[in-house]
Amino acid sequence: MTTSPDPHDSGLVPTDEAAATRRFERVSGLDHEGLAVLSKEELLLSWWSFFWLHPELHPDDAEVWPDDVSDARHLASEACRRYRAGEITDGEYYPTEAVRDRIEQARTRRS
Repeated sequence: MTTSPDPHDSGLVPTDEAAATRRFERVSGLDHEGLAVLSKEELLLSWWSFFWLHPELHPDDAEVWPDDVSDARHLASEACRRYRAGEITDGEYYPTEAVRDRIEQARTRRS
């Protein structure tokens, strides 16, 4: 049985809020065409960073995300397109480890 690589080792999980913000802001102003030419790695870094910043949201609900994250809707559309095309996997599309890491950091700070 093969195990999946640790997302922390892959660099997909941001180290902190500043890193997540930088990663997301690199693509937040891009339109559909700009996002379509991003490498898979660039897309996933920003995608995972977005969910690190907003762990309360879910990829499948992008159409009803609040207006304050409307700058991420193009990113969500591109990630969904690539997911449906088989270009990114379930584990890449659903950034569970980024969400868990953010929640764990928040718990640690409160303790």
